Amino acid sequence: MREILIILVVVIVLLALTAVKYRKQIAGLIGVARMLKDAKDAVGQNSIRGEDARSVQLVNCAKCGVWVPQDKAMKIRDGYFYCSDECVKTRVT
Repeated sequence: MREILIILVVVIVLLALTAVKYRKQIAGLIGVARMLKDAKDAVGQNSIRGEDARSVQLVNCAKCGVWVPQDKAMKIRDGYFYCSDECVKTRVT
């Protein structure tokens, strides 16, 4: 019985020394695990509330051909979308 206690104490001491030596790595792993858990919880909350990512349609700039989100593009009277003021000013009328 005494031998088992000595072995147990030695194992505990070795584990403690290992934990002290690798404490930064252990703290990093715990941080990554928390980050992943928080991300999982955030995704779960969005699906519970029914909030899906808002989809925005892309439109093509009539002048330079760049694709921009429709809510960021400028629509002119002629019905075409433009990506910036420069494209609007230099458009062919």
